[in-house]
Amino acid sequence: MMAALEITVKQVEREDRDWKALFKDFYAGRPVKRLGANRHAYFAAYAGEELAGHSVIYLEKGRWVMDGLLVKPEFREMGIAKRLTEARLRYAVGLGADEVWYACDDGNLVTICCHLRFGFEKVCPEGHHCNAATAHWYRLRLTPALKAKLLK
Repeated sequence: MMAALEITVKQVEREDRDWKALFKDFYAGRPVKRLGANRHAYFAAYAGEELAGHSVIYLEKGRWVMDGLLVKPEFREMGIAKRLTEARLRYAVGLGADEVWYACDDGNLVTICCHLRFGFEKVCPEGHHCNAATAHWYRLRLTPALKAKLLK
C-alpha cells in the first residue's frame, strides 16, 4: 500500500532561489504574466521537495486578482487547487480585501467548478462590454462570515 503524500502549501518568499528555479521549469512553455510593481504573492504546493502546484494573487487597479493556478497532472484531484485558492483568499482578506476576481476561459470547467464552490459568480467588470462569449470574469464578495471562515 502506498503512503499518502504530504502536501504543504506556503507563500513563497521572493528571494527564494530554489523556488525560482522550480518556478521556471514549472511554467516552461506557458505564458507567465509579469507583475512588475503590482503588490502580489505567490503560493506553492509541494509534495515533499517537488513543486506540485502554483498560483499567484495580485492587486491591479484596486482589485485583487487570482491568476496562474496550475497543478501538475499527477497531483490533480488531491485538493491542491482548493488549498492554493484558500491561501490566496486568506492573503487578500488579511490585507483588507472585500472582493477577489479571476478570469477563466469557459472551457476550463475544472477551475470554474473549484472556484464556484467558494461562491464566485460570473460577472462582467465595470467598463467592459461583455456578452456570453466574452464574459470570463468571476468575482467573490468577501462577506464578514466568509472572512471569518477563511481566517480561522
